[in-house]
Amino acid sequence: MYLPDVTTARDLATHLTRARSVDPQAAVRLQANGEVLGVSVCVLAPETLLDSTPTVIGLRAIKLAQPAEVDLTVEASALLDRLARIEEAGLALALPPVTVTTPWAGRTAPRSGWEKKGFYLSDHARAAAQEGIAAVDGALPANPGHAVVATVRSRIWSSPLQAPDTTVSLPTGAAFALEVLGFLPPRATEPMPVFTSGRWARISARAGHVLVYSAASA
Repeated sequence: MYLPDVTTARDLATHLTRARSVDPQAAVRLQANGEVLGVSVCVLAPETLLDSTPTVIGLRAIKLAQPAEVDLTVEASALLDRLARIEEAGLALALPPVTVTTPWAGRTAPRSGWEKKGFYLSDHARAAAQEGIAAVDGALPANPGHAVVATVRSRIWSSPLQAPDTTVSLPTGAAFALEVLGFLPPRATEPMPVFTSGRWARISARAGHVLVYSAASA
């Protein structure tokens, strides 16, 4: 695949770096069928089959210099290594040869059938994310293990989000995804439309989309 310029490569690298701040072992799903590359990363997902935690995914659309067809999931760190050398490669982005399997990447949001269900203000998202981050930090003991961290994060980020301007039930983790992935618009009160399609909900910001898959319909 070829990227159009160095700025696009840097934007993609920033997106992946933000994803790794949530999970150092983050995977990234790459989907293209034409001149647009969809780059998806997971911010929140169930730990087990019986876990009711919603799946929260951040999606960015990247313009390609040439049409491409791809659908694979790789380690974010491996893709970052290639982005670091992309200028030397003439803006050709070589895909990592090793793919990974992760449950969240097996879910594909629909391309059509979305219905608008109100909006969500960016300042509400920023406040909810910051409150949630503080709650997670306050609930964790010193030197917590992975299981403890996962339990605390799941409990806090699965809690209902206060979103009075939409009828959709959203988890607080959606606000966290908007914040940590840098999707929130700079204008504090800018409305971000909310859409639903079946069990999926989507918050669309200028910089990207947050997709939520729930075990029960929203």
